[in-house]
Amino acid sequence: MGSMWGWIGRRRQLEIIEMSLNHINKIIEVSNELSEFLETYVTKGKEEASKVYEKIFLSEKEADDIKRDIISSLSTGIFHPIDREDLIRLTLTSDDIAAHAKYAARNLLILPQREIPKELVNLLIKMSKELQKATIRIKDGINELYRDPRKALEVADTIERIEEEVDEIRTEALEKAVAWCDTIGIPSVCIIIKEVIDSIENATDKCEDVADIIRSIALLSF
Repeated sequence: MGSMWGWIGRRRQLEIIEMSLNHINKIIEVSNELSEFLETYVTKGKEEASKVYEKIFLSEKEADDIKRDIISSLSTGIFHPIDREDLIRLTLTSDDIAAHAKYAARNLLILPQREIPKELVNLLIKMSKELQKATIRIKDGINELYRDPRKALEVADTIERIEEEVDEIRTEALEKAVAWCDTIGIPSVCIIIKEVIDSIENATDKCEDVADIIRSIALLSF
């Protein structure tokens, strides 16, 4: 392989891949738990959903801990400065996915217990399911960076298409939210529900940013 792995030995390569996969596994957990949270909020109410939020909180914290370990490891190894920068960007941007997913759940818990329109909730859940797909594909992309950088580029394209799909769902969700807000006339509720929608979309945007970083690393590996 070329520049990306040329500065370090195989053992070090595998250590980096393993740490990155451990990190993205935690982020996948957060995205899975966000879907669980939204479904629980609708079917069992705010109190039960808050228990799921605790799982999100802990998983996101564990992802943070792994992120710090990766950054520490990268600061002591033998890397070309450009390669180190790409790997740090990969880690930090991936971590932002979990942060935005946590914000989505936390913001919904701020909302007074209300019966959110079923169509709107279904769109939120649909967005979260797409986020799950994107995080799983990020894991695939990280694996392919080592095995086959050309396939990593294909995975990155898939993540980009998922993000575009979420953009479309977000527009529909905002339309439903605006219509609902017009009927209830409570500004604080409208603001919070928009924050929830945007947080899920922001998490997926970060997945696309990670896809761009995967492309950058893959191209350096030819």
